Amino acid sequence: MAHVQGSVHLSFDPPGPGSWLLDGVHMPRPFSRYHGTLFPAAMFAGFNECCNRYGLLLDGLQYSMVRGLGYFQVIPPNPESVPERFGKAEQALGSKLWRADLERWDREVKPESIRQHMALQAIDPETLSDEELGRHIERCTEHLTRMMKQHHQFNAAAMLPVGDFIASVSEWTGLPPSAFMPVLRGFSRVSAGHLGELDRLVEAIRANPQAGAILDSNAEPGDILSRLRSEPGAVGTAAAGYLDIVSYRLLDSLDLGDATAIEVPEVLVNGLRMAVKRGAPDSSHAAQAEVDKLRELVPPEHRAAFDEVLEEARHMSRMRDERGLYSDVWAAGITRRALLELGRRLVKQGRLHEAVHIVNCSPEEVRALRSGAPDPNADEVAERADDRASLQAADAPPFLGEPPHGPPPLDGLPPAVARLMRAMGTAVGSLFEPSQATSDATTVRGTSASPGLHTGIARVISGPAEFGRLQQGDVLVTATTTEAFNIVLPLIGALVTDTGGLLSHAAIVSREYGIPGVVGCRVATSLIKDGSRVTVNGTTGEIGLA
Repeated sequence: MAHVQGSVHLSFDPPGPGSWLLDGVHMPRPFSRYHGTLFPAAMFAGFNECCNRYGLLLDGLQYSMVRGLGYFQVIPPNPESVPERFGKAEQALGSKLWRADLERWDREVKPESIRQHMALQAIDPETLSDEELGRHIERCTEHLTRMMKQHHQFNAAAMLPVGDFIASVSEWTGLPPSAFMPVLRGFSRVSAGHLGELDRLVEAIRANPQAGAILDSNAEPGDILSRLRSEPGAVGTAAAGYLDIVSYRLLDSLDLGDATAIEVPEVLVNGLRMAVKRGAPDSSHAAQAEVDKLRELVPPEHRAAFDEVLEEARHMSRMRDERGLYSDVWAAGITRRALLELGRRLVKQGRLHEAVHIVNCSPEEVRALRSGAPDPNADEVAERADDRASLQAADAPPFLGEPPHGPPPLDGLPPAVARLMRAMGTAVGSLFEPSQATSDATTVRGTSASPGLHTGIARVISGPAEFGRLQQGDVLVTATTTEAFNIVLPLIGALVTDTGGLLSHAAIVSREYGIPGVVGCRVATSLIKDGSRVTVNGTTGEIGLA
């Protein structure tokens, strides 16, 4: 399939039969070859496992990378497994299986993941011999693959309760989801950047004038962080604790081809300054009056059910972001760190032009380069890097192959599996579907993700390496965001994205942080000029252009 980007024709061939949908929400830019080689199989394995456990009538999403961009199709289950899945769905719904998953996450999975991250992160790649570095890269890659699978093993737990809430309340009230999603605010503190490690560092700096002077100095941001870490007593201990948690997380991406937080230290410093100045973000729960008003719109015979689906959606809200932050978002940054060290060594040998180009090699190619193989050569890898940098998801066709068709009807299915499939379909739709509102020369329109009004300077950001340009009160305009984005939130006054719906990460973090958010505008990064003054109305889903 040919697609026109300006006057240039780009070729996008379907990776197989059927219809393949573009995932511009999670992949606004092409994935690096290293990450893109690992992702499809790991993602499918994790999602497949949770679909089977919950009795869903799908085996997951099969991804294929086309020019680095992710296209996916839904894989139906083996027909022979369907009767068994009916029983599993009834059991999952009746037992609220997602609660058991959250309990297991808190008790076992999350603590063990942190332990593994810390163990790998404690190894400084610069101190390793070439042979030791190779083994370290392999361990990091194996760890990343496990963490990608782990992320998607918890998809059902993260998505079914909130999908059930959205579908049910929409049916009972006739309201669009944007009108009632704010009642979930305050139940995913991690999405608003809440970390105990950050709270302890803020408290230590406030109690130590010398540390405050270091933070407010004109030194380079990286030097400021190093000096805080080396301070004696509570400040140094707290700084180390915080930086160990956030430094090697990807800053705003799911791809190790993009920067980690420590690579853009001005973001960490500016966010820390804001936290010391203003305290923790307001992540209070939605006012009870809002809940009561919504409940009154529900027919009396459904109000007990309303209470239940609201409780489940709130209880599980934090799983949406935690499963990524403590899994592949962190593991990918650790792997990137090791790869960049290899890249630097290859640059010294004249075998790469830039260290970061290493991410544009597959794992197999990296092994070949480590063993001294001549290919891929530096020019070829640099060409891949240029091609990746020149392409955005907005340049690609929205689907490949056959035109997409809607999901099969749920009529005739047993009640439990029908309810779970409706919930999953609603959640996936609320994640991917952008607004269909039309924008013009004076107003950009999208989906209202978080209410409120803010006027500020627009910063049109194409990738995480540009986050250093953000200043307090700016309006961040970008294609999409991920769960790692919460590090940036303290700096901005409003958030606008091209892609995503009410369950996209951008929508969640803007709601949790309490800033105006408009998502799924489709053309925001094209129509809004960098440096212009704009007014974001998160209540109406409109951005006024000066």
